[in-house]
Amino acid sequence: MDGGTRAQSGHNNLSTLESTRERALDTITEAFAKGNLSLEEYEVKASALQKARLVQEIEDEIYDIALPSSPSLETESASKRPLSRQTRTPRPPSPQLERIPVEEKNGTPEFSLCIMGDKRMKGEWLNSDQATSFTLMGSTTLDLRGTTLPPGRLKIDAMAIMGEIQIIVPEGLPVKMSAFPFMGEATVKGSVEQRIVPGMPWVDISGIALMGSIVVKSS
Repeated sequence: MDGGTRAQSGHNNLSTLESTRERALDTITEAFAKGNLSLEEYEVKASALQKARLVQEIEDEIYDIALPSSPSLETESASKRPLSRQTRTPRPPSPQLERIPVEEKNGTPEFSLCIMGDKRMKGEWLNSDQATSFTLMGSTTLDLRGTTLPPGRLKIDAMAIMGEIQIIVPEGLPVKMSAFPFMGEATVKGSVEQRIVPGMPWVDISGIALMGSIVVKSS
Protein backbone atom coordinates (compact mmCIF):
# COMPACT_ATOMS: atom_id res chain seq x y z
CA MET A 1 0.00 0.00 0.00
CA ASP A 2 1.51 3.34 -1.05
CA GLY A 3 1.54 6.49 1.07
CA GLY A 4 -1.48 8.04 -0.63
CA THR A 5 -3.61 4.93 -0.14
CA ARG A 6 -2.64 4.68 3.53
CA ALA A 7 -3.50 8.34 4.09
CA GLN A 8 -6.91 7.87 2.45
CA SER A 9 -7.56 4.78 4.55
CA GLY A 10 -6.65 6.66 7.73
CA HIS A 11 -8.98 9.49 6.77
CA ASN A 12 -11.86 7.08 6.17
CA ASN A 13 -11.28 5.35 9.51
CA LEU A 14 -11.28 8.69 11.32
CA SER A 15 -14.47 9.72 9.55
CA THR A 16 -16.17 6.47 10.58
CA LEU A 17 -15.00 6.89 14.18
CA GLU A 18 -16.32 10.45 14.45
CA SER A 19 -19.67 9.68 12.81
CA THR A 20 -20.09 6.69 15.14
CA ARG A 21 -19.19 8.85 18.14
CA GLU A 22 -21.72 11.49 17.10
CA ARG A 23 -24.54 8.97 16.75
CA ALA A 24 -23.61 7.38 20.09
CA LEU A 25 -23.79 10.77 21.83
CA ASP A 26 -27.22 11.30 20.27
CA THR A 27 -28.26 7.90 21.62
CA ILE A 28 -27.28 8.57 25.24
CA THR A 29 -28.80 12.07 25.08
CA GLU A 30 -32.11 10.59 23.96
CA ALA A 31 -31.89 7.92 26.68
CA PHE A 32 -31.29 10.59 29.34
CA ALA A 33 -34.21 12.68 28.07
CA LYS A 34 -36.50 9.63 28.38
CA GLY A 35 -35.30 8.90 31.92
CA ASN A 36 -33.41 5.72 31.01
CA LEU A 37 -30.10 7.21 32.19
CA SER A 38 -29.43 9.23 35.32
CA LEU A 39 -27.44 12.45 35.02
CA GLU A 40 -24.42 10.75 36.61
CA GLU A 41 -24.61 7.81 34.16
CA TYR A 42 -25.00 10.22 31.25
CA GLU A 43 -21.91 12.20 32.26
CA VAL A 44 -19.81 9.04 32.68
CA LYS A 45 -20.82 7.67 29.28
CA ALA A 46 -20.40 11.03 27.52
CA SER A 47 -16.87 11.36 28.91
CA ALA A 48 -15.98 7.80 27.83
CA LEU A 49 -17.35 8.38 24.33
CA GLN A 50 -15.32 11.55 23.89
CA LYS A 51 -12.14 9.71 24.90
CA ALA A 52 -12.77 6.59 22.79
CA ARG A 53 -10.28 5.96 19.98
CA LEU A 54 -11.87 2.81 18.54
CA VAL A 55 -15.33 2.16 17.13
CA GLN A 56 -15.57 -0.95 19.33
CA GLU A 57 -14.95 1.16 22.45
CA ILE A 58 -17.87 3.39 21.46
CA GLU A 59 -20.15 0.42 20.84
CA ASP A 60 -19.22 -1.09 24.20
CA GLU A 61 -20.45 2.07 25.97
CA ILE A 62 -23.93 1.99 24.42
CA TYR A 63 -24.75 -1.68 23.90
CA ASP A 64 -27.06 -1.70 26.95
CA ILE A 65 -29.13 1.24 25.62
CA ALA A 66 -31.97 1.02 23.11
CA LEU A 67 -30.26 2.19 19.92
CA PRO A 68 -31.58 3.76 16.73
CA SER A 69 -31.38 1.55 13.66
CA SER A 70 -27.89 2.03 12.28
CA PRO A 71 -25.48 -0.61 10.90
CA SER A 72 -22.45 1.15 12.35
CA LEU A 73 -23.92 0.95 15.85
CA GLU A 74 -25.05 -2.68 15.81
CA THR A 75 -24.09 -4.53 18.95
CA GLU A 76 -23.38 -8.12 19.75
CA SER A 77 -26.40 -10.44 19.95
CA ALA A 78 -28.44 -10.46 23.15
CA SER A 79 -27.48 -14.07 23.80
CA LYS A 80 -23.86 -13.01 24.23
CA ARG A 81 -24.55 -10.13 26.59
CA PRO A 82 -24.21 -10.50 30.36
CA LEU A 83 -27.65 -11.12 31.86
CA SER A 84 -27.18 -8.31 34.39
CA ARG A 85 -26.74 -5.77 31.58
CA GLN A 86 -29.70 -7.13 29.57
CA THR A 87 -32.13 -6.73 32.44
CA ARG A 88 -30.82 -3.41 33.70
CA THR A 89 -33.58 -0.86 34.34
CA PRO A 90 -33.43 2.61 35.91
CA ARG A 91 -33.83 2.54 39.67
CA PRO A 92 -36.98 4.33 40.91
CA PRO A 93 -36.66 7.36 43.21
CA SER A 94 -36.23 6.55 46.87
CA PRO A 95 -39.36 6.91 49.05
CA GLN A 96 -37.60 9.68 50.98
CA LEU A 97 -37.07 11.71 47.80
CA GLU A 98 -40.71 11.36 46.76
CA ARG A 99 -41.81 12.76 50.14
CA ILE A 100 -39.76 15.99 49.83
CA PRO A 101 -42.13 18.94 49.25
CA VAL A 102 -41.51 20.84 46.01
CA GLU A 103 -42.93 23.92 44.31
CA GLU A 104 -41.91 26.38 41.61
CA LYS A 105 -39.46 28.98 42.94
CA ASN A 106 -39.66 32.27 41.06
CA GLY A 107 -38.40 34.70 43.66
CA THR A 108 -35.09 36.54 44.00
CA PRO A 109 -32.01 34.31 44.33
CA GLU A 110 -31.01 34.02 47.98
CA PHE A 111 -27.73 35.65 49.07
CA SER A 112 -26.21 34.82 52.44
CA LEU A 113 -23.23 36.78 53.80
CA CYS A 114 -21.35 35.88 56.97
CA ILE A 115 -18.17 37.63 58.13
CA MET A 116 -16.52 36.52 61.36
CA GLY A 117 -19.83 35.32 62.74
CA ASP A 118 -22.31 32.44 62.89
CA LYS A 119 -25.29 32.41 60.50
CA ARG A 120 -28.03 29.81 60.19
CA MET A 121 -30.56 29.62 57.38
CA LYS A 122 -33.47 27.38 58.39
CA GLY A 123 -37.21 27.14 58.00
CA GLU A 124 -38.93 28.37 54.82
CA TRP A 125 -35.99 30.51 53.66
CA LEU A 126 -35.59 29.49 50.02
CA ASN A 127 -37.33 31.78 47.47
CA SER A 128 -35.57 30.73 44.27
CA ASP A 129 -33.85 27.83 42.55
CA GLN A 130 -30.52 29.62 43.14
CA ALA A 131 -28.65 30.56 46.30
CA THR A 132 -25.24 32.02 47.10
CA SER A 133 -23.42 31.73 50.41
CA PHE A 134 -20.26 33.77 51.12
CA THR A 135 -18.53 33.09 54.43
CA LEU A 136 -15.33 34.81 55.58
CA MET A 137 -13.75 33.61 58.84
CA GLY A 138 -17.15 32.51 60.11
CA SER A 139 -19.67 29.69 60.03
CA THR A 140 -22.80 29.36 57.88
CA THR A 141 -25.40 26.60 58.00
CA LEU A 142 -27.83 26.18 55.10
CA ASP A 143 -30.59 23.85 56.32
CA LEU A 144 -32.76 22.56 53.47
CA ARG A 145 -34.87 20.24 55.63
CA GLY A 146 -37.57 22.77 56.48
CA THR A 147 -38.06 24.52 53.15
CA THR A 148 -39.83 23.50 49.96
CA LEU A 149 -37.48 22.87 47.05
CA PRO A 150 -37.71 23.60 43.32
CA PRO A 151 -38.88 20.60 41.26
CA GLY A 152 -35.51 20.20 39.50
CA ARG A 153 -32.05 21.58 40.19
CA LEU A 154 -31.28 23.84 43.12
CA LYS A 155 -28.01 25.68 42.34
CA ILE A 156 -25.91 26.71 45.35
CA ASP A 157 -22.71 28.74 44.92
CA ALA A 158 -20.68 28.36 48.12
CA MET A 159 -17.56 30.38 48.94
CA ALA A 160 -15.85 29.61 52.25
CA ILE A 161 -12.71 31.63 52.95
CA MET A 162 -11.02 30.64 56.19
CA GLY A 163 -14.47 29.64 57.40
CA GLU A 164 -17.03 26.87 57.02
CA ILE A 165 -20.28 26.31 55.18
CA GLN A 166 -22.41 23.38 56.25
CA ILE A 167 -25.31 22.30 54.05
CA ILE A 168 -27.87 19.96 55.60
CA VAL A 169 -30.16 18.14 53.16
CA PRO A 170 -33.24 15.97 53.74
CA GLU A 171 -32.65 12.23 53.60
CA GLY A 172 -32.75 10.96 50.01
CA LEU A 173 -32.11 14.35 48.34
CA PRO A 174 -29.34 13.90 45.72
CA VAL A 175 -26.33 16.22 45.77
CA LYS A 176 -23.66 16.88 43.15
CA MET A 177 -20.53 18.61 44.50
CA SER A 178 -18.15 20.45 42.18
CA ALA A 179 -16.76 23.01 44.67
CA PHE A 180 -12.97 23.35 44.54
CA PRO A 181 -10.96 23.02 47.77
CA PHE A 182 -7.73 25.04 47.95
CA MET A 183 -5.93 24.18 51.18
CA GLY A 184 -9.39 23.31 52.45
CA GLU A 185 -12.17 20.73 52.26
CA ALA A 186 -15.18 20.17 49.99
CA THR A 187 -16.95 16.99 51.11
CA VAL A 188 -20.24 15.18 50.65
CA LYS A 189 -20.77 12.77 53.54
CA GLY A 190 -21.37 9.12 52.72
CA SER A 191 -24.96 9.21 53.98
CA VAL A 192 -25.94 11.72 51.26
CA GLU A 193 -27.60 10.39 48.10
CA GLN A 194 -25.65 11.19 44.92
CA ARG A 195 -27.77 9.41 42.29
CA ILE A 196 -29.72 12.12 40.46
CA VAL A 197 -33.15 11.14 39.16
CA PRO A 198 -34.42 13.11 36.12
CA GLY A 199 -37.50 15.16 36.97
CA MET A 200 -36.89 15.03 40.72
CA PRO A 201 -35.30 17.70 42.99
CA TRP A 202 -31.52 17.69 43.46
CA VAL A 203 -28.80 20.08 44.64
CA ASP A 204 -25.86 21.28 42.53
CA ILE A 205 -23.10 22.81 44.67
CA SER A 206 -20.19 24.74 43.17
CA GLY A 207 -17.74 27.30 44.54
CA ILE A 208 -14.46 27.29 46.43
CA ALA A 209 -13.19 26.40 49.90
CA LEU A 210 -10.09 28.55 50.44
CA MET A 211 -8.45 27.43 53.68
CA GLY A 212 -11.97 26.61 54.78
CA SER A 213 -14.59 23.89 54.36
CA ILE A 214 -17.81 23.13 52.50
CA VAL A 215 -19.50 20.06 53.96
CA VAL A 216 -22.80 18.45 52.96
CA LYS A 217 -24.58 16.00 55.24
CA SER A 218 -28.07 14.53 55.45
CA SER A 219 -30.46 14.71 58.36
